[in-house]
Amino acid sequence: MKLKEKIDMIQFLRNIQKCSSDVWFLSDEGDRLNLKSTLSQYIFSSITNQQKMIQSGNIECADEGDYQVLAAFLK
Repeated sequence: MKLKEKIDMIQFLRNIQKCSSDVWFLSDEGDRLNLKSTLSQYIFSSITNQQKMIQSGNIECADEGDYQVLAAFLK
């Protein structure tokens, strides 16, 4: 699923911590960042200024129920 534009990134990352399983950011270039990882969150945060990259990527949840936790941030 795609991220909405202009989301509160801090709240998004807080909600990811509430998810029961892994949440991945998949870039168009084939990169996979596990957003439950602190290091991956740091990398993800560093690219948030590059809206084109963020908007072209996808969010994938390992547990289908986690999409409900992130629903406010996803298209």
